[in-house]
Amino acid sequence: MTTGAKVLGAVLVLATMAEAPARAEGWSDRLSISGSIQSDIRYVTDTFRGERPGQGHEFEMNRNDVNLRLRADPFDGVQAVIDTRMRYYGFNKAASLPELIGRSKIDPFDLMLNEAYLSVRGLPWSKMDIKIGRMIQTWGTADMFNPTDNLNSRDFSDPLDYTGKVPNQMIELDLYPSDWLTLQLVWVPVFKPANLPPSAVQGFAMTYNSRGEVTDFPAPPLNADGQTKLMGLKDRLGGASGGSDNPLAGVHFTTPEVRTINPKATLANSQFGARAKFKTGPVDFSLSYYYGRFGFPVAYTAVADVLSPGNAPAPSKFVTAVNELDSTKYNVRYIAEIMYPRMQVIGADFAYASENQWVPGFSAEAALILPERVDFGLEAFLDGQSILRQTNPNVPTTPFVKATAGLDWSYHDWFYINLMYVRGFFDEFNDKYGIHNYLVFATEFKFKQNEVQIRFAGAFDGDDKSAVLYPQLTWIVAPAVELVGGYMHFLGETQPKNSLDYAGKSKFGMKANGRDVAFFRGKVTF
Repeated sequence: MTTGAKVLGAVLVLATMAEAPARAEGWSDRLSISGSIQSDIRYVTDTFRGERPGQGHEFEMNRNDVNLRLRADPFDGVQAVIDTRMRYYGFNKAASLPELIGRSKIDPFDLMLNEAYLSVRGLPWSKMDIKIGRMIQTWGTADMFNPTDNLNSRDFSDPLDYTGKVPNQMIELDLYPSDWLTLQLVWVPVFKPANLPPSAVQGFAMTYNSRGEVTDFPAPPLNADGQTKLMGLKDRLGGASGGSDNPLAGVHFTTPEVRTINPKATLANSQFGARAKFKTGPVDFSLSYYYGRFGFPVAYTAVADVLSPGNAPAPSKFVTAVNELDSTKYNVRYIAEIMYPRMQVIGADFAYASENQWVPGFSAEAALILPERVDFGLEAFLDGQSILRQTNPNVPTTPFVKATAGLDWSYHDWFYINLMYVRGFFDEFNDKYGIHNYLVFATEFKFKQNEVQIRFAGAFDGDDKSAVLYPQLTWIVAPAVELVGGYMHFLGETQPKNSLDYAGKSKFGMKANGRDVAFFRGKVTF
């Protein structure tokens, strides 16, 4: 039995053992078990958003999840929660004969502990609660796009799920000085970054043509002067193209590398959040403060090491994969570094819900972000000699705002609409790419007593005019059993007109977002 299966088995045994004495002692209401089983199948429908042209139709996902949540209330004021997920990926990862012997490569899986925490209510003060353990926090009042919500980084490992978060160990203290006020203090000892989707590597990938040749390299966040210097280097390398229609036909790029600079696990790098929540009739609002780091990586440094034709496989400072070198071409090794900048976030949010069915609900939140300055540095070497060195700010210390404002309205049980203005997507941090403005929408029609639901959602970038469309159809086969089919489609240019313009990338067009997929999902909840 594998380690993951043993852990999951232990959770099931614990639940079974706990439930038996619970029934015997008459306090079965103090123990609850819930969960779900979900199966996802996704098929790529485009032929141009992959790593190389013509990388066309294929199954992208064949996944099955088992989620279990155990909640125990052994004593008044004490609660323990364990939330786990077993995930089977459904694709054979065995790449050699020895790997066919074990099951883990043929049928890969992982076990995720989403939450595991202890909560003590009313001790040592009747108006105080304390939680400690692995948790997921949710701050803010807007739907999904919450710039004030930073204690847990985002989990985008599933490109169709914009709500996931990376769990983290933390200590939470809640105070209730009055019925209309809640004070919350949270300390997170160790920073954890966002979980990126598989397509994220395309943000630093080379561009290829149908012949498998590199036609361009990823744009670094340079100012105008740096772009001019880099263009000069590009033209110099393109001189070896030999009359090809591809200006980089005479260049051989060895495997690029992107390194992550993770903050050390010290007290100075821990995170802290404080929030005051107010409730006054139909309006809820809160004020908050966060000190920590931005969960998405920001470009920090890059090095291009070039060997001219005939010098390979001479030793070089950065090119170490000598078996990849081509002595007839320029050989380029590209190494980049990314980091997670510190920030302070001063936030405010509110939500209004009316009892009048003709008045929509309103919500809004804004975050004033005070960022750490990040300077980007680029250096290029030719045969061991530095030929280009450029440094410029990527993230200035100038405070900036991310915000969301929206309304939602439903008519009886068959129609729902949600409209939001969003300034700043999840991963935007006022670097050279900038902060964009979006219109996000979702509308839903329900038929046959909510058994059939048609939903059409999407987002539009008002700055670069790119968009993502997300229609889906849900059929509630039986209570707690649903079948869902849908499609996610991206609109926008995959490459900027000026390949060296870091800010010219299309938000939803660039390949780092993922590919167009049709999906089918079945889920049962218990």
